[in-house]
Amino acid sequence: MIEDEHVPGHNFIQIGLRSAIAPAEELFAWMRAHGLRAHFMAEIDRRGFDTVLQQAIDEALDGAEYLFVSLDIDVLDPAFAPGTGTGTPEPPGLTNRELLPAIRRICHETPVVGMDIVEVAPHLDPGYTTTMNARRAIFEALTGIAMRRKGLPGPAYLDPAVSGPPPGQQT
Repeated sequence: MIEDEHVPGHNFIQIGLRSAIAPAEELFAWMRAHGLRAHFMAEIDRRGFDTVLQQAIDEALDGAEYLFVSLDIDVLDPAFAPGTGTGTPEPPGLTNRELLPAIRRICHETPVVGMDIVEVAPHLDPGYTTTMNARRAIFEALTGIAMRRKGLPGPAYLDPAVSGPPPGQQT
């Protein structure tokens, strides 16, 4: 996909990467050579999730007409996604309170035309937490797309009937 130039490397953005074992320098060199952009959990911890998310959205829109979101469920902390296909959940990851609104926001504010979710392994999660969070991510994506089509305002629109008035405003 990247090497065949079907997707320009600079439009391939990853958020929430982490590992106890650092990836090989060869992988980082390949990513840099192809212009891929990655935002690690250490950066999210340092700069804040909202700031990193906005930068990632801006990067993804750099020359792209449409976006495709691929959600690797193990971006979530193992507390929220213990059943991943890799079988090796890695803390600390995003919470579902971070991920789910981000999916809605991305699909609301950008021209997303498709989405997939990978690494969901229900047989490794007897409590179905992973599956429930993957299911909810789909709902959030569909809601964001519907909000965009309906012309609801952004950024990160929330219906005041359920979210209350914006900070600083009285009801």
